[in-house]
Amino acid sequence: MNIAARSTKNAAGTSHAGPSARTGRTIEIIDTTLRDAQQCLWATRMTAGMMLPIAEAMDEAGFAMIDFMAPVQFDVCVRYLKENPWEKARLFHEKFRNTPLRGYCRSKSLVGFSMVPDDIVELWIERLHANGFRVVGTLDALFDVDNMLVSVKHAKRLGMYSVGALVFSESPVHTDEVYARTARALIERGNVDAIMIKDSGGLLTPDRVRTLVPALTAVMGGRPLELHSHCNTGLAPLVYLEAIKLGVDQLHTSIAPLASGP
Repeated sequence: MNIAARSTKNAAGTSHAGPSARTGRTIEIIDTTLRDAQQCLWATRMTAGMMLPIAEAMDEAGFAMIDFMAPVQFDVCVRYLKENPWEKARLFHEKFRNTPLRGYCRSKSLVGFSMVPDDIVELWIERLHANGFRVVGTLDALFDVDNMLVSVKHAKRLGMYSVGALVFSESPVHTDEVYARTARALIERGNVDAIMIKDSGGLLTPDRVRTLVPALTAVMGGRPLELHSHCNTGLAPLVYLEAIKLGVDQLHTSIAPLASGP
């Protein structure tokens, strides 16, 4: 981020900022076109051939990161696209010379729904790093920090930029305090570089953001706060604008044809 008070650079080229650095900040964009946008609207059927013509322009656009592949992309590449997902990752690592590629780890279930041993999770992170990913986001829908720390800590050992993703849900138990406590645990126990609000269901409202974002920034020690939402209800643009005012540093977006919807 283009903030004068920032100092230490991390693996993704972004710095941690203290609370005093938040005024006059530049909001960064994390592009999700090649990952979640096409995943939600096109059932993840975007081939490497579809991506290649726009890769150079995207690399030069100035995005903070390119959200490129999560576990489902690996599944679909093999099952339906008949592509080698690792070859695909290496190819685009070469194309995106200025912008770090981002991958994900879904707790300890990875590409399936069964739990796998810790060493398999660590192998997954190692392979992501070896094939060009420099950023990894880790999520656990039940906020099991112990499960998240397996990938978080291994990513840090490899020098990757690590993001703790908090899956948003609206229920009596999903309080601001629960989100803040989980974020604090990921920071204190895993030393994550950033926290992400992952609103996969498009459930966030401007009213809820007004309490959730301050609760998170209060415990984050100046680390970047990302916001990822969907526009199922049409509220995402308003949620984003309100979140920026409250201290969110990075927004997940996509190109217009894949935006403003699910």
